[in-house]
Amino acid sequence: MTALLFLTTVLIWGTTFYAITLQLGDVPAMQSVFYRFAIAAVVMWVLTLIRKTKISCPGQVHVLFAVLGLLMFSLNYVVVYIATGYLVSGLVSVIFSLIIPFNILFYWLIFHEKPSLALVIGSLFGIVGITALFIEDFYGITISDSVVLGICLALLSTIMASAGNIIAQLLKLRNINVAACNTWGMSYGTLFLLIAVVIAGEPWQFSLKIDYILSLLYLSLAGTVIAFWTYLTLLHRIGAPRAAYITVIFPLVALLVSTLYEDMHWTGFKFLGVALIVAGNVFIIQRKQSVEN
Repeated sequence: MTALLFLTTVLIWGTTFYAITLQLGDVPAMQSVFYRFAIAAVVMWVLTLIRKTKISCPGQVHVLFAVLGLLMFSLNYVVVYIATGYLVSGLVSVIFSLIIPFNILFYWLIFHEKPSLALVIGSLFGIVGITALFIEDFYGITISDSVVLGICLALLSTIMASAGNIIAQLLKLRNINVAACNTWGMSYGTLFLLIAVVIAGEPWQFSLKIDYILSLLYLSLAGTVIAFWTYLTLLHRIGAPRAAYITVIFPLVALLVSTLYEDMHWTGFKFLGVALIVAGNVFIIQRKQSVEN
């Protein structure tokens, strides 16, 4: 069962980055993310009611749910969608894999787990890897170039997602089940997105193109409801260090999809960059496991 959960999460998240590209264009990113999580939240509520899952929690826990919704189920994805408009989706997923060192840094700040030498070494691998991955794009560009903006946005979304993982860990320590975390988190995230769209004052838009509708349903049902359930279940079953391997593997799936459908061109620098980032993440995870064991 654990292997199935792992494989499901990797395959779904590895293909969602390309699905996001099909959401861009006719509909503002914030509205597309709102539709995605509104559908997902409704599905989660239906499932919890059918299964009679207990999701009622004390009032103070809802503060954590609200923060989880803001970081993991709304703002983070708006930034990811925008970043995907500037970079090939597979490269956005590779940058997102840096969530592993960010997670450990946040654990240091919140839970006072001092970063190890392995984190420093692995993070240096990641920095050099990102540089190698995009070095060819920096030839002759200025700081305002879209590539730079895309990288910054992708890093920002990674930091927000990492902070969301810490909130999920705080909820786990309070013995809050996965269904409650997802249902309330997505509900609050949807509410925040609705408020943001209204404040932005943009007219509501929706696309009836088949690619947009199918990708929206895939992102809502598979990419959100199913994948977050499998990931958080794995987080509870095998712990964060082992579950982190998902973040190492799914970008490789995303890169394969980008190569096939986005005409991504591989060069020696891109191979080197991906290899360094993957190696750095694996090094961090393995060293952390050996220390805990």
